[in-house]
Amino acid sequence: MVYFFKNHIFTPDFSASLVSGFITSFVFLFILLFLFRPHIKIGPSIALHVDDLDPTLRLCCAFKIVNKSFFGAYDLKVEVCQKLVSFGPNGATNYRTVPLPLLRDHYPHVAPFKVVFSSNASTDFALWFITYSDLKGILTTTPHTKIEIRVTCRHALTGLGNVWTREYTKTDITLGTFKSGNTFEIV
Repeated sequence: MVYFFKNHIFTPDFSASLVSGFITSFVFLFILLFLFRPHIKIGPSIALHVDDLDPTLRLCCAFKIVNKSFFGAYDLKVEVCQKLVSFGPNGATNYRTVPLPLLRDHYPHVAPFKVVFSSNASTDFALWFITYSDLKGILTTTPHTKIEIRVTCRHALTGLGNVWTREYTKTDITLGTFKSGNTFEIV
């Protein structure tokens, strides 16, 4: 038994193959777990404009997200909530969230990112989420409050998921609409 371990297991060839196997497995898992996750970008501002698709022409607030993955994303869910800050008796900060309704908050599939050179090309990797809640009024009348958006989705190839959040204050609301494509510019 000692002869077997000495001559077959603890040889330089076996040790080198064992180390190279561990390194290869680590690199594969790194690529799988970190590079094959969805990459979603959330816009830094909220666009406030009149919804021309609504028959009553109501004011709406729009959030924009862009799928930056080279693969599609599945099961995209978006939540928007009012985040109220309250202070405890010892001065600690507590948060309470109040959900805000969206016109549509779930997409079963989001197209993969593609570089667009034309202004009239399809940009179905960029999505708007609209609410008719008065976000500007909520943020200006309630002190110490923020609006939070939470985006959850899964990668189309691996099924691995991720969650992104962003908070907005009253200075983040801009009058106008988002430009089409891979930009968060409001005009």
